[in-house]
Amino acid sequence: MKKLTKNIALLSAGLATAGALGTVSADAAKYKTIRWSQSDILSSMDPSKTTTNIDFTAITATGDGLYRANQKGDFVLSAADSVEESEDGLTNTFKLKPDLKWSNGDPLTAHDFVYGWQRTNDPKTASQYAYLYSGINNADAIQKGDEKDLSKLGVKALDDQTLQVELEKPMPQLKSILANAPFFPQNEKFVKHAGKKYGTAAKYTLSSGPYKMKKWSGSSDTYTLVKNKNYYDADVVKTPKIKMATVKEQNTGYNLYKSNKLDYTTLSPEQVKKAKNTKAYRTIPEATTAYLQLNEKKVKAFKNTKVRQAFSYAIDRETFADKILTGSATPAKTFTATKLVKDPNTGKDFAKSAAVKGVNTYNLKKAQKLLKQGMKEAGVKKIKVQMLTDDTSGAKRSAQFVQSQYEKLDGVKVTIKTVPFKQRINLSEKRDFDMVVSLWGADYADPSTFLDLYKSDSSFNEGGWKNEEYDQLLDDAANKNVNDPKARFKDLTKAEQILDKEAGLVPLYYRSQAALQRTSIKHMVTNTSGASFDWKWAYKK
Repeated sequence: MKKLTKNIALLSAGLATAGALGTVSADAAKYKTIRWSQSDILSSMDPSKTTTNIDFTAITATGDGLYRANQKGDFVLSAADSVEESEDGLTNTFKLKPDLKWSNGDPLTAHDFVYGWQRTNDPKTASQYAYLYSGINNADAIQKGDEKDLSKLGVKALDDQTLQVELEKPMPQLKSILANAPFFPQNEKFVKHAGKKYGTAAKYTLSSGPYKMKKWSGSSDTYTLVKNKNYYDADVVKTPKIKMATVKEQNTGYNLYKSNKLDYTTLSPEQVKKAKNTKAYRTIPEATTAYLQLNEKKVKAFKNTKVRQAFSYAIDRETFADKILTGSATPAKTFTATKLVKDPNTGKDFAKSAAVKGVNTYNLKKAQKLLKQGMKEAGVKKIKVQMLTDDTSGAKRSAQFVQSQYEKLDGVKVTIKTVPFKQRINLSEKRDFDMVVSLWGADYADPSTFLDLYKSDSSFNEGGWKNEEYDQLLDDAANKNVNDPKARFKDLTKAEQILDKEAGLVPLYYRSQAALQRTSIKHMVTNTSGASFDWKWAYKK
């Protein structure tokens, strides 16, 4: 996500008053309050409209889907009690667990799933994550406006306890997709009563999951997650309260952790050196890629393949990862992140198998040569562009390094524009940038969660790169070869290699999180796709 971005902050900045975080007394209850930090403010609790990983993580804490990733990372039935699949794999009939309830005591039924799914697909909602429904009957047609009747979406409530899902084609990633926030149930009465305010503050949210949202104004730096006693699995939820704080500056987070006002904080490269030999030090794996989007519609030179390739060869990713992002990144050779899924053809990590030797590597001499040729072909003598990025300390540090790399290219001038995370997302969506540092974290465990973003008609293809062969390969993977895993992954590999060789974007690094986490916190679940954290089973003694 960018949107499921796990934002480029590399976590840092401006906080939340320390007093709001509190400290835990020695005689507290058996299970204590967990005090957690995040890199930016929570922007939305609307499952249909959320776009960031911070949002996804909060909604996953307060919501529940048909499936949920368990403590081993396997996707298992959650709100659903059982599922029956037809022989052709196109019909899935779910029986919900008995007596499900919303946090306000309302019954939670199959109709709530139908309403939530229809609302997400309704073009009026303008959900950026509606694309995840592609493959469910009539989802694409409804989103495009070709089918006006929302009831034609492939989801029906056969009765209060039975939900039937009809597919247009088999979906290998169905379980992991259904565990995502845009597939959570929504209470129609509550949503309509809240109107445009739905998901904008704590009082306009309703929980179906382990926790309830409290003390969130919609723009506040802090909020609290409180155990939802009406959750069907409340007995396994041990933590009574989680206090969340926005901490953009890593120095602030580190000091709050050291003064016992936080239980979790991410670390800067300098802090990693101090903390890496302590018991509380953790490296949290992610399937997240940081990359540059080059706006071909706004910058004439970026339409030229050689210019884009030059901008990729000019980046020394090894130095970037080792010296600037110490402990929190590895050099990116592909757009699809590592630690996501294995290629059935090789048995190896897909990203490593798909990487093309010599592509997305540092070669300044080659970059200069390609740039000179490309600028001549494009009819430009100079390239003066502005790089858009977040306003956090980590983002600034990263942008300054990239800027220094491009200063070595003849005829190239790059300036930096820093803005708050939400503004960066907004400007990216409007295509109002020359080049922008973006992050995408996997929504589900399949390369298509990355590669589909760069299809010609994707709303996430904010740079405007297009390639017909690339589009066709992804179409084949989703249709012609969908039931043949090896053939399908060959399509995905070829698509990845085209994107990388053509420099449709410039991969920078694969992100992981270097952090300090109290050793007293147990059973904390981290995910490489979807929501980064799940506190359902977590507790602190």
